[in-house]
Amino acid sequence: MARLEVRELGKDELQLWDALVAGSDQGTVFHTSNWLFKNASLLNQVLILLGCYEGEKLVGGCPLFLSNRSSILRLAFSTPRLTPYGGVIASGIGSAKQRRKDMHIWNITLSIQEYIAQKRLEYVNLVNSPGLTDIRAFTQSGWSPEVYYTYILPLENDPLKDAAKDVRQNIRKAQKQGIYSIVKFDPDIFWDLTVRTFAKQGRKPLSSRAHLVGLLEMIHQQGIGEMRIAYTPSGEAVAADVTMWDTKMAHSWAAAASPEHLNTGASTLLCYDLFNSLRERNHKSINMMAGNTPHLSTFISSFNPKLVPYYGVGYSRLKFNLAKMLLQRP
Repeated sequence: MARLEVRELGKDELQLWDALVAGSDQGTVFHTSNWLFKNASLLNQVLILLGCYEGEKLVGGCPLFLSNRSSILRLAFSTPRLTPYGGVIASGIGSAKQRRKDMHIWNITLSIQEYIAQKRLEYVNLVNSPGLTDIRAFTQSGWSPEVYYTYILPLENDPLKDAAKDVRQNIRKAQKQGIYSIVKFDPDIFWDLTVRTFAKQGRKPLSSRAHLVGLLEMIHQQGIGEMRIAYTPSGEAVAADVTMWDTKMAHSWAAAASPEHLNTGASTLLCYDLFNSLRERNHKSINMMAGNTPHLSTFISSFNPKLVPYYGVGYSRLKFNLAKMLLQRP
């Protein structure tokens, strides 16, 4: 393979970036330029897209969100808040044999890793999508690995075919109470349910209202997802889910439920209706997320999805480590 060049992409190269995302096994809706730049704008962060070129061809890349220039420490992340995946993407090479595939991924990840290392950032964290299973170019260069988990549910068959017994029971319970779900875009309802969900756990939401609503509006306007809300017969919203999609699968991006109605089966019915709706539109699978949160994992695993690992990598320099130690001192 020819020597690869890594450089920051310009605004005039965003179409090339999005074409790479669409054709990459690692690319997701969360890698698209619209999603990345919308987050950067809402969070007032600096975003750069690293492009890996083989001659004139864009063959790989990685998004990086940088800390503000006024910050004492220079930090970089591949995933802003409310974004599950970022990290490295590579162009597809069809039915190539394993050795060629390995070398393709190795050369791209190594080139990106070396470019980032040259920037002398104090801390870097990349969370890759489940499509990137080979992080050896990072770990063999001294980066620290981290393993995360998600659940992916195939949608070819009836979602109840292999589900646990309590799934059917909860669906019947919700139906007997007259609970139903519809596709409806209502950011106010979703924010209210989100606040109440986190308040029950004694926590604040993971993002501001402006950030969440800004992303919801973009999802709705661009047609890259939908909101489904479960209601009681009296019209009270008791659960909601926002699902996004790309060319590979659907993604259950965010969900929230009324603490007062957790035992009604509304969330289970909402999921069931969502799965059937996606099946009718020929979606082959849905990424249910939630693999890293114990109480959510218990709920999601009741549908019998496949547990899938994905990998993060990172490194930190002495200045960052010292600052972290000082902050942790009593």
